[in-house]
Amino acid sequence: MTDATSAPRERDRSLDVAKGLAITAIVLSHVLRGLSAAELTPRESPVFLEVDDGLYVWHLAVFTVLAGAFLRPSVAKRGVGPYLRERLPLFVWLYVLWTVLQWAFRLLSGGRANSSADLDTLGRAFLVADGQLWWLGFLVVMTALAAVVQPWVSRPRAIASTAVVSAVSLAAWGWTGPYLFQEGVALSIFFWVGALAGPQPFLRLTRGRTAAVVAMAGIALGTALLVVTDPMPPSSWLEAWSASALATGVVTSTALCLGIIALSGPLARSPLGPGLAFVGQRSLQIFLAHIIATSGMRVLLRSLGVEDLRVHIVLGLVAGVAFPLLVGLLSRRPGFGWLFSVPARASPPRR
Repeated sequence: MTDATSAPRERDRSLDVAKGLAITAIVLSHVLRGLSAAELTPRESPVFLEVDDGLYVWHLAVFTVLAGAFLRPSVAKRGVGPYLRERLPLFVWLYVLWTVLQWAFRLLSGGRANSSADLDTLGRAFLVADGQLWWLGFLVVMTALAAVVQPWVSRPRAIASTAVVSAVSLAAWGWTGPYLFQEGVALSIFFWVGALAGPQPFLRLTRGRTAAVVAMAGIALGTALLVVTDPMPPSSWLEAWSASALATGVVTSTALCLGIIALSGPLARSPLGPGLAFVGQRSLQIFLAHIIATSGMRVLLRSLGVEDLRVHIVLGLVAGVAFPLLVGLLSRRPGFGWLFSVPARASPPRR
């Protein structure tokens, strides 16, 4: 038997599992919205609206709070300047690259991917953020703000900054602007809370004996509110604004966010854990590449005469996760690293 003091401690993959759950739900919601845009399912149908709200009310919140949580230790380790010089160019590069790639896909698909493409639409895509790519603009703003402000440094700074971010998030809850940096504003509080807390409180939640209880309570409360009321998701709301929808939306998002993160602990220790953690560790790759994959699968199935929604949903979800993972493997090969990272500068010639 290996001595416990000398054995390397296995990495806790609970938060990777949480990211895996969130990114899978994000892909599913985009599959459903793609089918709605293609008029394979009515966008205004009660079933579609309930499922859409049920996904959007929590998946981006989980994704965002965990993105913020890992900022704090990275800034502490590298320093503000080096950290921002590494992260911000990456987000800008990925935004430009994947905007062009998604535009090129629509150009090649000849309008069969729900929208057409030409040089005018390419220029507009950079301004309005094409599809899911608004997330990168959101990361640029929130990463810079959190790294500079460092709300964890002192209690007064934490209270004051959190109050300001909370006010901005509540004012923008359910609203989506037409341009880059205007989408996802309501998610700012989730990023801020994650950055303020760091990863350790969330890891303690997933490891604790009460993880299952918190998971059941949070998910039960959030589900009940979704069934009984009409909560407003933070980043995407297809109905009329109301104070009650805002209030229930805040509670539902918070409850489900905590519930899903708590659930990731027991799931990480289950047979599903390794697979979900694998997906979660590659969540940025999936987030960037899944729109091309799900749109491509929908175009392929329709060209084959397949109109069954169940087939579209299942195969669209599989493609939306599997294709980005394959692209991720490709990015590890020489000459393809630029797909998910800033191209390395050419080394100066030796004299």
